[in-house]
Amino acid sequence: MPRDHLATLGLQPGRYSTQDIERRFQALRSATLAALRDPATHEAARRRLDALHVARAAVLASDANTPQSSGHAADSNAAAELRRLIAASLEDGLLRCTRRSTILAEGRRLGFSDFHVQLLIAEVQFRGRAVLAPPLERRRQQAGALRIGARAAAAGVLALALFLSMIRWLHV
Repeated sequence: MPRDHLATLGLQPGRYSTQDIERRFQALRSATLAALRDPATHEAARRRLDALHVARAAVLASDANTPQSSGHAADSNAAAELRRLIAASLEDGLLRCTRRSTILAEGRRLGFSDFHVQLLIAEVQFRGRAVLAPPLERRRQQAGALRIGARAAAAGVLALALFLSMIRWLHV
């Protein structure tokens, strides 16, 4: 990772947690946003803001700052640890909001995104069954079958209406 990205964020070379990087970025960003309102400093502030965003993305993407940089084994161990925590926190298959917050914080500490932690929670709650929506092609097939069923039902209703009107016509 180039040192200029760290310098842009005002950090010394070293290892920083994601929260430290985000905190520093937000502080610099808020100061720069205030300078955007002044027409005299608008252009310089815009360039500074762009540089901050690029530096933040580069620093967060670098291997030196990722909590799990030792490979897939560490990721699977962290995921297994998180699954055990989730399973221990369930009450009658449900997870209380306060415990969910604790699990999300632990997942962030282990290097998982909130979305990934939510998927792990759902996986543990549903005992390993698939929790994501079926693939698009399968949904299209299901929609096609539903359309065919709806057409058949509409044809049946129309046939019944014709039958009843014929009976009425014959008896009048």
